[in-house]
Amino acid sequence: MNPLRNQNSPSIDDRKSSSLNDDFKFSLHSKYFSRCLTILPSHTSSLDNSRVTVAFYSIAGLDILRSLPLSLPYPTTELISWIYSLQLITDSSVCGFRGSSCAISSRTTPNHYDHTHITMTMTALLSLLLLGDNFENVQRDKIASSLARLQLPTGAFLPTVLSTESDLRFVYCACVVAFILNDWSGINKDACTNFILQCQTYEYAFGQVPGAEAHGGSTFCAVAALSLMGRLKDFEHQHDLVRWCLQRQTEGFNGRPSKADDSCYSWWIGATLKLCNKENLINFDENQNFLHATESQVTGGFSKLPDSSADPLHSYLSLASLSLIHHANLKPIHPALIISMDSVERLETMLHAKWSR
Repeated sequence: MNPLRNQNSPSIDDRKSSSLNDDFKFSLHSKYFSRCLTILPSHTSSLDNSRVTVAFYSIAGLDILRSLPLSLPYPTTELISWIYSLQLITDSSVCGFRGSSCAISSRTTPNHYDHTHITMTMTALLSLLLLGDNFENVQRDKIASSLARLQLPTGAFLPTVLSTESDLRFVYCACVVAFILNDWSGINKDACTNFILQCQTYEYAFGQVPGAEAHGGSTFCAVAALSLMGRLKDFEHQHDLVRWCLQRQTEGFNGRPSKADDSCYSWWIGATLKLCNKENLINFDENQNFLHATESQVTGGFSKLPDSSADPLHSYLSLASLSLIHHANLKPIHPALIISMDSVERLETMLHAKWSR
């Protein structure tokens, strides 16, 4: 008998049947994500330069709820056109996607601050995939080769040429971009793997950088990046990591010891356990109770904490965590790419196959 197994936790098959009887407001959540694509509260104005990422969480939310494209507030072609308007291809800088048009001061005169960002490139490509685009207008070769200009000798990645920060978040984003484009020529996998393993702590989880405290978000980024590179076997302490992850659950999940539960960690920790094939150890009922407490019964969406305001990130990641255990009302999800499995299957069987000819 596995000593880590929570004997009170129902099996995956039990969860499939019991999930039909829960009372999550799925139709209300579809309306919430649709609204987020049209208007957001004024206090979210600081997110204007990362608008494509906000759009991704909303598009992915509708997709996992099986409401795409029916619940989109705009024609799919308009959303695709808007995303392509954010693509920046130059000969002198890193190619990819901006987060929004807020740094574009002129269509003819370049702006020193108008650069691509690796996270925005990732979410733009994921959004195009979810919207059914064929990637004909994505400058795949230039974007893939540009990753080499963001990778440091340590193996870490900068998010943009103007940045001085580099950590596991951007390693993960780079790996997702390379995976989507089916082109790893811009990534030194050995250096990248070495950096990830250097971020491992004495607890066998991962900090954002070497020597930093272990954190649920950076741990997901590390394990997911290794998985996408086919290097998960290089991490020799999965059993110890699983123990650390299970210690993050009280009712929901927290990201570090002595921290409050936060709905997004139901995904970051849950997906890490899924990538280690140990998601069956999660106490699903307790986690579902916590997510219920963060669900908005009025506007739709999920908040970070109970009795707080919903936001697109926590809303999507809460639903994504429910999908990990095969919730009947949600599409199955890919644990490393954070999008529906059917979108990943289309990527691999149609787009990757076409590009390999």
